[in-house]
Amino acid sequence: MVLPFLLSAFSGFLTKTADEIKTPLGMAAGVIYGVALAVAASLDPLVASVFLPAVLANALAGKIDSKNHVLGLAGFALGLLAFGLPSIALPLAFIAFAAALADEKIDLKWPYPRPFLPLGAALIAVLSHSATPLLAVLLFDAGYWVSEYVWKKQTEKEEPVKPVFKLEKKKTKNPSKKKKAQRA
Repeated sequence: MVLPFLLSAFSGFLTKTADEIKTPLGMAAGVIYGVALAVAASLDPLVASVFLPAVLANALAGKIDSKNHVLGLAGFALGLLAFGLPSIALPLAFIAFAAALADEKIDLKWPYPRPFLPLGAALIAVLSHSATPLLAVLLFDAGYWVSEYVWKKQTEKEEPVKPVFKLEKKKTKNPSKKKKAQRA
């Protein structure tokens, strides 16, 4: 089924978008990415075995650090309640949890900023004989990076707003200097 993969990429895109937009639109992006991730998890047990522990690890690591991400977490929880959570394999979920927690706690200066969850997903893919968890994580990351690129380009384009007219302060003569000059 293709839908969990599309929702993974969409969720990744909206996750970064929720980081960047500090308006009600960003709040909506938070709710939508949470629900989309929950729907993806509800459709496939291997996707759930990766994303549910990853969300829990992010919460435990303190990465739910804005109103938009709190709304994303709420959307995820409500989405799981509404759409259901398939049974997950706890050993696989533990691998994903440990990998996601490592991503948030270990700051590597690599070109790939958070390598542990994809590596954990690759291990889960080998153990489960399915590429689904790895593809879901990589597509989430791809969506995130596309959004990051779009927002970076957007901020590079923005120029400071030039005023239509400029108010200048009138230079006032300092009367005390004038009086001192007269006294001398």
